[in-house]
Amino acid sequence: MTFTELSRSRWTPHVALFVIALGVRVAWVVAVDRAGQFPLNDALMYHVNAVSINEGNGFRPIGGGPTARWPPGYSAVLAGVYWLFGIDPLWGELFNALLGAVTVVLLMVLVERVVDRTTAIVAGVMLTLLPGQIIWTDVLVSETIFTLLFVGLFVALSYARPSWRWLIVLGVVIGVGGLVRGEALSWGLLPIVLWWREMPRIDLAKRISAIAGVAILVLLPWTIRNAIVMDAFVPIATNASDTLWAGHNPGATGSQMYVTEAYLQQFDQNPPHRELQASKALRNDAFEYMFTHPLQELKLIPLKLIHLNRGDSFALVWVNETPGIPPLSALNYERIGVLADIGYFGLLALTLLGSVFLGREFWSRPTFRCIKASFATALFLYGFLYYGNYRYRIPYEALMVVVAATIVTQMWRRMRGPIVA
Repeated sequence: MTFTELSRSRWTPHVALFVIALGVRVAWVVAVDRAGQFPLNDALMYHVNAVSINEGNGFRPIGGGPTARWPPGYSAVLAGVYWLFGIDPLWGELFNALLGAVTVVLLMVLVERVVDRTTAIVAGVMLTLLPGQIIWTDVLVSETIFTLLFVGLFVALSYARPSWRWLIVLGVVIGVGGLVRGEALSWGLLPIVLWWREMPRIDLAKRISAIAGVAILVLLPWTIRNAIVMDAFVPIATNASDTLWAGHNPGATGSQMYVTEAYLQQFDQNPPHRELQASKALRNDAFEYMFTHPLQELKLIPLKLIHLNRGDSFALVWVNETPGIPPLSALNYERIGVLADIGYFGLLALTLLGSVFLGREFWSRPTFRCIKASFATALFLYGFLYYGNYRYRIPYEALMVVVAATIVTQMWRRMRGPIVA
């Protein structure tokens, strides 16, 4: 076999699943037509910000004035898509479809690196056809791009060595992730988990500091922009205070909730003062409630975890929410919702099964220690610190697929005998 033939054979599954994943996602985007209409939600916010950037006005909320309410990453990328192809939400949704297909390939690269080729193909098929991952491509929110960055980070971790080149790569990915969603800063724990057993603590501290320094440099231009435009120190965004408050207040239910307009009326109504004052007040209120109501905080944890693990059918709320005629009929909404829930809860069951039966040797591998640490971080972030939201777990579904594909492959091999990888 020639080198060219070998190369083609090597990448044939990746190319095939990329094409299938892209085709399925594009078909979904084209089939679901909202005629460019948005309800008042995050998708409208990202769209408005992207349009504002294209018009040379920078980041502007719907009501006008400067803002740092949301991280800038997805809006900036969406603005670039609009600049290239025209201001039409369809282009952003098609770009999401492309990102989702690339994520499938990255996941296959990761699994082939840390397990084997057969398991990588199984994982690729799973992520290609997982309904929730397909559904979110049709909504202009950051879940799809954040999932790609998360899987990309794990690919980097699987190859990384404690050299300066890899420290820079990891720092850049973490910094870029932070510009998309602030929770990406928790990714800084993963290099610690990766190398904890491999080097003296002083050397580890130096390398982690280097990664943190690179990530800070990536975030710095946006932080400087906030200092100038907002006249305040806002490292990434102010919406973290709203998210924190939603998880810690007298009316908290474990799910998403919003402050009332009456609450906001106590602040200076001119931008950006209202945003900054409300952010500080909500943060203080949340911490005060957290420390003065410990029993209620304990009761909220299982509620948050339940909301975090709602079925992927809830994504259809975003798809069908429009001021015009809903793109999905009631019957199709129900049918697709059932498939989406079967997909997620099946994935959850396989992940839990793999967590128990894959064994200590499996979980002791560096990359899988990082996956386990990511799951633990997600439970802390969305089971305690913030609140539970099915959107927040979408990036973690890709890591769940790694575990699920591994247990499926091992079970198949035990039933059918060895499979050549």
